Amino acid sequence: MYRVQMMKADHFHLTDRSTAVRISSNRRFCHLIIALSLAVRSYGIETGEASFELLDSDLFKVSLLTARAEGAVDGWELETTLSRTEYDIDFRPAPFDLLGREVHVNRNTHSFSFIATKTLEDSLSLIMGLGLRDGFPNYRAVWLDTYFEQHFAPLEGVPGHELYQPFEASAASFNVGLKWEYLPANGIATISLARIQDNVSPGYEIDFGGIARSERVLATSSISLTSENVLSQRLRSRVALSASETSAREVRYTGEVALNAALGERFICRNKSGALTENPQFDAYFYGTAFEHSVSDVLSLSINARRYSDTGVVGNALLFTTAAPGLRNDCLGIGLRYAGESWSAKLNAKHSHSNFEPTNANTDFFRNLYVDADWLTLQLAFAKRF
Repeated sequence: MYRVQMMKADHFHLTDRSTAVRISSNRRFCHLIIALSLAVRSYGIETGEASFELLDSDLFKVSLLTARAEGAVDGWELETTLSRTEYDIDFRPAPFDLLGREVHVNRNTHSFSFIATKTLEDSLSLIMGLGLRDGFPNYRAVWLDTYFEQHFAPLEGVPGHELYQPFEASAASFNVGLKWEYLPANGIATISLARIQDNVSPGYEIDFGGIARSERVLATSSISLTSENVLSQRLRSRVALSASETSAREVRYTGEVALNAALGERFICRNKSGALTENPQFDAYFYGTAFEHSVSDVLSLSINARRYSDTGVVGNALLFTTAAPGLRNDCLGIGLRYAGESWSAKLNAKHSHSNFEPTNANTDFFRNLYVDADWLTLQLAFAKRF
């Protein structure tokens, strides 16, 4: 199975002064997950997994706690995922921003996803999924929400001020698909349709006519097609194509290719690359490779590298002035994985550098959001097979 995660260095992301609070909150969340796992274990749970991820830079820090369970009930294969993301940000306005002030911002996001798969025939399966999110999708949305609150909440009496309202972001999604094993144990094709409604924190601007607000609700429809193939005893490939359309934007096309190769009895090379494009002028590319060496039957070491670049965001959820400039991100990491009969664990550490193109007159107020940064990412995960 391939699990491909792509992000525009939205380094999916703690300050020392709030570490105790986060640990306490995460501990309560862990206790809830354990209680839920014990409660549903008798209902077909086969695998449980918990992971913690920490992303840290000078101004933006994020912690992500995830719990996932897989099982089977009445012929359905079920997968449930719960996650809690904490955004810890030192908000600093631009030096010439007279209305902005430095402030420490802490926001939490909770997400839930559920995937159900049922075999219709020997080679055909139905896949359905549901997703919910309560909170902001990334640290940039938190930063921008803070910026607009500081600049527009105080403007009582200005025409259009009634448009400004405190806002809590959220999202809901649904997808349905079919998986076809067209070559038994060697070839699988999947087609899926998805619909997402994203309640975004809007952007604002002011001119001689007063305050104007961008859209608060974005709807995205997408279709994707993937094909996984065993090319030989040592090669396996995955190809994915998708097209998505978001409110008031052009269609975005994405293509991705992955190839895993066994270089020997104990060496595996994993490669993936892709590109996406959206009119009028947004293009992005990425490439990643990883080498994994099996030290023993249960222990593996890995090293990985990734490069991402784009030409800058267009037509985002906020006003045009918040669009991110072009970005290049380089990442290098190492990992350790243990796989026993019933327990497995992995530890990963990565360093990445984000390099933005300079801001311009329209985006200079956001120069401390689109700032070059070095990121440290740590991930620890445990899984148990029942």
